[in-house]
Amino acid sequence: MTDFSKPHRMGLSAFFIIFIKALKGMIGAVSIYTLIIIIKSDFIWSDISTWWIILSYIGIIIGFALIGASAAYYPFKFYIKDGNLIFTHGIIQRLTTTIPLDKIHSLRTKQGLWYRLLDMRGIVFDTLASKGAEVELILDESDWKSLKQLINQEERPKPTSENEPPPFNPIRIKRYDNIALLKDALCQNHLKALAIVAGFIALTLEKTDDLIKDYYETVADYTVNQWDKLSVSPTYILTALIILYAFLLIISVGKTMIRYYDLSLSYDKKFLSFSYGMIARATSRFSFDKICTLWIKQNFLEKRFKLSTLMLKQAFNASDMKEDDKLKLYGADSSEFYLEWWLGKDYKTTDEIITAKSGRGAMVHAVIPWVSISLVIAALLCCNHEYEFIIIPVLLVMYSIFKGWCAMQRSKIILKDSHVVISNGIFADSKNYLKYKNIEVVRISRTPLTRWFHRVSIELCTSGSSFSIKSLKKQEAEFIYEFILDKINCNF
Repeated sequence: MTDFSKPHRMGLSAFFIIFIKALKGMIGAVSIYTLIIIIKSDFIWSDISTWWIILSYIGIIIGFALIGASAAYYPFKFYIKDGNLIFTHGIIQRLTTTIPLDKIHSLRTKQGLWYRLLDMRGIVFDTLASKGAEVELILDESDWKSLKQLINQEERPKPTSENEPPPFNPIRIKRYDNIALLKDALCQNHLKALAIVAGFIALTLEKTDDLIKDYYETVADYTVNQWDKLSVSPTYILTALIILYAFLLIISVGKTMIRYYDLSLSYDKKFLSFSYGMIARATSRFSFDKICTLWIKQNFLEKRFKLSTLMLKQAFNASDMKEDDKLKLYGADSSEFYLEWWLGKDYKTTDEIITAKSGRGAMVHAVIPWVSISLVIAALLCCNHEYEFIIIPVLLVMYSIFKGWCAMQRSKIILKDSHVVISNGIFADSKNYLKYKNIEVVRISRTPLTRWFHRVSIELCTSGSSFSIKSLKKQEAEFIYEFILDKINCNF
């Protein structure tokens, strides 16, 4: 077992991975520009001098990547001392970063193609001290296991005496079914994959903008001439929509399957450690006392097939990542397992104090933004005398009313003796479970209409999530406010 007591560098395999990353960055930055220069130049491809120029460009890119990788690798050293993970790095300005092992909120690892070929693992440490990842270590499997063991020892409670045996805390394994993962992926809202298609289209349009400008008249004339020949029958439109939806479905489901394939969990009373991924394997570790919210979602399809989507939320700075980097658990409904692990096996039988539901004001809050957008669209259409398209803002308003009604029906807060349940879904049942000790802010918001309708909003904030429950009865909200404050004070 490596003790990491003396400063040392990562292995040479780590240098190779850093070099590959630097090379990819250099290629992405200059390859398109270089290609354009070569195409626009009067190069004769059969001339050997042309290939010498191309090889020179490649050599320059590799050279800069080597310099960048060396600058990142050689000054970087790390070691463990007095329960702290210490990094020294920097060439011109020598920096030292210290992370207490017991302050690490989460550990995430990744194993891309090169990592797996070299039997290496990238480790990312998240704390509350700064936004995003503190640092990435690239270690082989043996060093990673040694480091993880040292971190676990520091985070676990110390025995009061040397003769006291460690508490019994066996590690268990839970595996997820890939068939259930596929089923739940098919039950999701796949229209979000439209963003990927839109991004691709936007990039294509940006690259071809000059070409369209140069040949605008030709393209316009051709489009007008060919328009009458295009089939716009309902069957044609329906077929096109089905093909588009199938394309989005493949993108969304494929992305989920590749990311979460062969998901497995090892857990004990203190930690949850997930491992997942088809091409690149990744791991995420969550500590029992550093989870602030447990989010569970079920749409009507997930309910029908006994599936669920679940996410464990930590502090913002410990999980300040892109949406795609957050760990969501798809598959067979395992919410009861996680609730029992986090809230205790008696969470179902704990006394219910009060249930407060949102009123029509919640629907108004949801409708107002859409009505504002619809009015702007309607005004623009009228100014351009496009009255036949007025149906578009009308449909937007109707959609917003239906969406607001669904939000009102599902919006409520339940106070139990040991925890809080907040429902805030729209088309799916979405529940957020919070412990009183994790609530940092509780606030009542009033509006000028409160004096007539006696409705207010309550806001709850933890270190990693915030919630607003609209249009509650004033008397119920004030009781909830006082009760939560009493619970918070009891935890101090």
